[in-house]
Amino acid sequence: MELIRRTVSLNKKNIFSIFLIVIALSGCVSSDIVSVPNTQPTSTIIKKETSDNNILSIRSALHENRNSIDLYLKLATELVKNQNYSEAIYTLDTALNENPNSFLALNLRGEIHYLLGDFDNAISDFNRALQLNPSFSKAHYNMARYHNLLGDTKLAVFELNEAIKYNDKNFYAYEMRGKLLQKYRMHNEAIQDFDHSISLRPKNISSLYYRALSYYEIGRIENALDDLNQVLDNNPYLIDALFIRADIFRSLGNVDSAITDYEIILEREKNNTRAKKELIVTRRLKTL
Repeated sequence: MELIRRTVSLNKKNIFSIFLIVIALSGCVSSDIVSVPNTQPTSTIIKKETSDNNILSIRSALHENRNSIDLYLKLATELVKNQNYSEAIYTLDTALNENPNSFLALNLRGEIHYLLGDFDNAISDFNRALQLNPSFSKAHYNMARYHNLLGDTKLAVFELNEAIKYNDKNFYAYEMRGKLLQKYRMHNEAIQDFDHSISLRPKNISSLYYRALSYYEIGRIENALDDLNQVLDNNPYLIDALFIRADIFRSLGNVDSAITDYEIILEREKNNTRAKKELIVTRRLKTL
């Protein structure tokens, strides 16, 4: 089947502004990522030291085998972990000089360009990867992210369908498609995609959170509560999840638990006007 491809010409400043807005929304209900704060700085230091050691080891191996695309890919991946993006791109450039048909190197370089807001080069690399391997699920997923960023939901869903068709274990694709369906209030269909994502990755907190939103919207509040409890066990201070759970507690008559959630929100955000108002209203319920 001939794949749909679109060449999109955009002003780089405008598209980068869109990218920054998306990043700024990363803590909101409609975001792509449910962020979990790092409460173990020592662990982060250890991981960086491990990554540094890995980089040295891979460089040493590359010195012995400069034609190994796998080693270039491993090195670039470790460099990205260290946020050394320019060197990661240079590493992949070198890999592609060795093997211009490496769709894996093209896709990874595209992901780095995308991360840096260089969308023209990102989409070029994703398209080239798919020309070399039309069934490469990860590149279809990356194309879907790009089209979604532009607001082209139809093309985004097309690419996600392709990603899932070629790899039905791609839980990222299921989650993203579920979120797009959720945006259009197709909650039952969205729940099915979140179910697939969670079955493939049971501790996928992001999919659990978004499935809870759909459960909540269609009135399956017990299911929503179960998912929210799992999310908040992982991240006790996710404000949006706390608001929804407090509302569910209140609807179930569990006023004390609702009060506790509003108090947790105010511990983190003392000037949260909504939490203050809801706490006052909920405390009044105890006197009725």
